[in-house]
Amino acid sequence: MKVNTAERDLLERELFLVEAGIRGERRLQKKFIEFYSSEPFEILWNTSLTLGNWPVQIDGLLLTSKVAVILESKNISGELHFENKTDEFFRYDANGVKTIMDNPAVQVEKHIRFIRMWFAENKIRLPVDGLLVFTALKAELCSLPKNIRTCRHHHMVELLFKTIEEYPSSPQQNRHVLKKYMKILEKQLTPYTQKPIAVQYSLDPRLFEQGIYCDACQTFNVSRQRRRWQCDACGKTSVNAGEEAVLDYFAIFGFQANNEKLRKFLNVDDRHLVKRLLSQEILTKDGSRRHSKYSMNKTGNLSE
Repeated sequence: MKVNTAERDLLERELFLVEAGIRGERRLQKKFIEFYSSEPFEILWNTSLTLGNWPVQIDGLLLTSKVAVILESKNISGELHFENKTDEFFRYDANGVKTIMDNPAVQVEKHIRFIRMWFAENKIRLPVDGLLVFTALKAELCSLPKNIRTCRHHHMVELLFKTIEEYPSSPQQNRHVLKKYMKILEKQLTPYTQKPIAVQYSLDPRLFEQGIYCDACQTFNVSRQRRRWQCDACGKTSVNAGEEAVLDYFAIFGFQANNEKLRKFLNVDDRHLVKRLLSQEILTKDGSRRHSKYSMNKTGNLSE
C-alpha cells in the first residue's frame, strides 16, 4: 500500500482484526455442529437487534426450552489474563509483550442485560445466560473472569450442556414456542454493516497494491502454480493465499464485488480461477454469468 508507515500499520491492524473476527466466528459455528440434543433448540448467528437507539450485534444466540445462551467469540491468541479486582483484561504475546484490551467479559455482561430487556419487551419468557469463547488456536486462559462462563472453543459444547442443565425444565417452552420466539427475533433483526476500511478512512482505492500478498517476503507476487499458490519472488507456497486475498478485498472495499473487480485486485487474468475463489461459503451470489455479483453472507460461515 502506497501510504506512510503510521497509516500502513494502522490499516494492517484494522484488517487483521476484521479477518480474525471472521475466522473466530467460523470456528465457533463449525464447533457448534457437535451440539446435538434431543431437546428442542434454535440457533441464530450474527444477531443484530436494537433497543431504542442502542444497537447490539451478537455472534450467536442459542434458544433452548430452559434458557437462552449468548455466544460471544474472541479470536485472541497468547497468554490471556482477567484481573477481577479491576475488571481489566490483558494478554502477553509470543514475545512477552503485554497489551491491555477491552474486557470481553464485560461485553458479554452488557449483551446479557440487553437481551433480558429485549426479551421482556417482546414477551419472550426465557432466562438469559452467556458464554465467552476464545477461538484462537494459540490462546491460553491463564485466569478466568469471575461472573461470565469462559472457555476455549474445544470446550464450548460441553460447557453449553452444563449451563443448560443448571436451569429448571419448563413444560410451556416446547418446540412450537421456540419457533414462535425465533419468528419474533427474525422479524426485528436489523442489518449490521461494518464499514469497509477504505470507506472508514476515506482512502483512494488506487493507494492499494494489486496482486496476492506473500507474508514471507512481503511482496504481491503470489500466483497459482500446479494447484497451489506460490510466490514468484521467494518461492513460498500456500494452500489458501487466494481465498485470504478475497477476504482482504471485502474487508477493504466493501461487501459486494464481481469477477472483473476481483481479477483486477488480485492481478489474476483467469476468470474461472477467480470464480472458484468466489465460491467460498462466506459469499452469496446474485445474478448469473457476467452479471453475477458476490457479497458477504449473513452468517459468515467459511469452510476451512
